[in-house]
This record gives sequence, structure tokens and C-alpha cells, in this order.
Amino acid sequence: MWDGFVDLVRASIVAVAQLCGGSLGGGIVLVSAGVRLALLPLTLRLARRGRAQQERLIAIRPELEALQRRHADDPIACLRESRALQEKHGIRPLTPGTLVGGAVQALLTGGVLSAVRGGFASKARFLWIADLARRDIALVLGATALTAWLTARAPTAAGQATPTTFVIVAILGTAIFLWTTSSAAALSFGAGSLVSVLQNWLLARDAKRPTVT
Repeated sequence: MWDGFVDLVRASIVAVAQLCGGSLGGGIVLVSAGVRLALLPLTLRLARRGRAQQERLIAIRPELEALQRRHADDPIACLRESRALQEKHGIRPLTPGTLVGGAVQALLTGGVLSAVRGGFASKARFLWIADLARRDIALVLGATALTAWLTARAPTAAGQATPTTFVIVAILGTAIFLWTTSSAAALSFGAGSLVSVLQNWLLARDAKRPTVT
């Protein structure tokens, strides 16, 4: 089933490439961005839910810290009461909807990346890239820089900043992945990241909306 899905993605890329004058690079960009756009309602919902959970957690932080002081010698009791407090305020880190949404996102994006890795698009040119089956340093640097910017500028709960450690891990992980894969996969990754720019803008717009009371 998985191989069939990957083959379907490859066939879609080739079909779209024909509409782009035979450019496999163009097909990769459009199909990758199209899949990411199709996932946008799902990823937006997950991101909004995550930010709402973060805001609730910030609101009860003083109570959580009080529990930690009260049960300094009993970590089990502290954990039990902390979970009860979070549930009382509707804070649930993992829900069936979150797990299913994350699985769908991983399957679709993973399928697209699997379709373009390896020898796919061998000897195919795109823009300045001479062979999409080989690594391109400029593309790696550009996609990594875009990831760094997106991670650092990702909208969070009010008054919170993205942890520096998280940004560093995201940059290093992206750089290592792109350095070890083909330009076709890096191009697909970058096209999806461009849609993330739109997602961040929509989330930032949400934060600017006045609260109705």
C-alpha cells in the first residue's frame, strides 16, 4: 500500500511536470506545495490547539509551582495533582484527534519525500541545479535558513519566545537531513516550508484579533 502511494505521488509529479514544460523540478515544487496546502486546515487546527494549551498552561503556572513546593518530597503526589489540575483546565497534551492529525500529516509529507528521494529526477535540471538527484549546497543553505527563520518566528503564546535550544535543534536536524539527501528532496522540503510561511502569518493574524468578551 505504501509503495503504491509513493508511486502515485511520483506519477502526479511527472504529470504536473508535463504542464510545466517537462520540468521535473517544477512538478516537485507544485505537488509538494499542493500537498502542504491541502494539509493546511489540519496543521492550522493542530497549531491553534497547541497554542491554546500553552496559554492555559501559562495561566496555571503559579498553581503548578505551588504544588511543586508543597510536594517537594513526594514527586508522585505532585505529578498526580498536577495532572488533575491540568485536566480541570482542559489541558490534555495528547488527544485522539492530535494523534490522528499528526499521523495523517506524517504519512502525506513522508510519502512525498519518499517519492522524490534516491535516483528520482536523475540528470534533471532546475534553475541553477544541474542534477536534482545530487546534493546542492546553495539549496541546502537556503532551505536551512528558511527553517531557522520559520522556527524562530513561529507564533507562540502571548509573551513567550521560542526556546533557543528548540531553534538550534531544528536548524541542525534540517541541515543534516538536507545534506544527506538529493536536491529533489530538498526542493520538496523547501516548497512545503514556503506554505509554512503562510501558516505562520495566519497564526500571527489570529493573535492580533481582539478578544470578544
